Amino acid sequence: MVIFRFAGVAALALTVVASPARGETAEPEAAPLTLVQPEALPFSDAEIQRALLARLPPPGGDLDEAGLPPIEVEPAGAGAVTIHVGPRSRLVTVGERSGADAARVVALVIADLVSEDAEATRPANAPAAPSVKVAGAPMAPLPTVVDVVGPPHEAQPRIYRLCLTAGAVRGTGDDDTLDRTLDVDLVMPLGDGRLRFALSAGLALMPTRNAGNVDEVSFTGGFARALGGARFGPVDLLAGPVVSPYGIGGAMHDNGVLFGGEALARLTVPLWDRLHLVGTMRADAFGDRTRVHFADGSTYATPWLQLGLAVGVAWDWSS
Repeated sequence: MVIFRFAGVAALALTVVASPARGETAEPEAAPLTLVQPEALPFSDAEIQRALLARLPPPGGDLDEAGLPPIEVEPAGAGAVTIHVGPRSRLVTVGERSGADAARVVALVIADLVSEDAEATRPANAPAAPSVKVAGAPMAPLPTVVDVVGPPHEAQPRIYRLCLTAGAVRGTGDDDTLDRTLDVDLVMPLGDGRLRFALSAGLALMPTRNAGNVDEVSFTGGFARALGGARFGPVDLLAGPVVSPYGIGGAMHDNGVLFGGEALARLTVPLWDRLHLVGTMRADAFGDRTRVHFADGSTYATPWLQLGLAVGVAWDWSS
């Protein structure tokens, strides 16, 4: 009878001792990790999981009773990865490291972000996490870590355009004539966006009309413009003031200067390399006009409003 009781106590003791041993050999649960484009990362899923198991508590452990936050790792260019832990993100430069070495670097940063997340979500009355010091050989310094990264800014070249066009212009009045035009425009960028500024000069010629008669008349006008606007793909839309010195010849002579404004639309079609074909439409409105009277009672007047069409070429160059 005594021998049976002793054997029962011994069996119970062996059972109690064996239970922790089985718990100690259980495989720890992997961290909630997602690898984005894993083929582009410098380590495998198994390598980063092993590195994390050595540095993070299992879900439901000391850092957060609710479990670890979601962890995501994605490539961020040559020798770099981006780590997302909950709402936090960080760029890590691993350089030439690969395999287990790169995984250890990334795991250290993940552990740091998990700790920050746990501290931020810890209840106010919760006890602070214990301070842990690990003895051993000093570690190599961690790689440079930055919070925000972007592609290096490259200054865009400034494209200038020189346009040379020829065409015709006519006033909107019934007695207005069709005049020949020649224009040159220098279009310059304002900053890196759509804005453009143009300096323009032009010439309008009306052939002699009614030659040899008392109402013979000819007209020569110049144009100086300063236009501003924007470029929308192949189209420039510009507007600005215009000054037009003129001379009237024939049976009566007159000279003066007209002041007004111009609106311009120009379509550009690439021809070869930096050479373009351009088509231009101009509308000029003047605040004043001049009129001459001939002996037979007829008159000639400069227009209040004139419309012009022209075609030509343009050449681009950069600085």
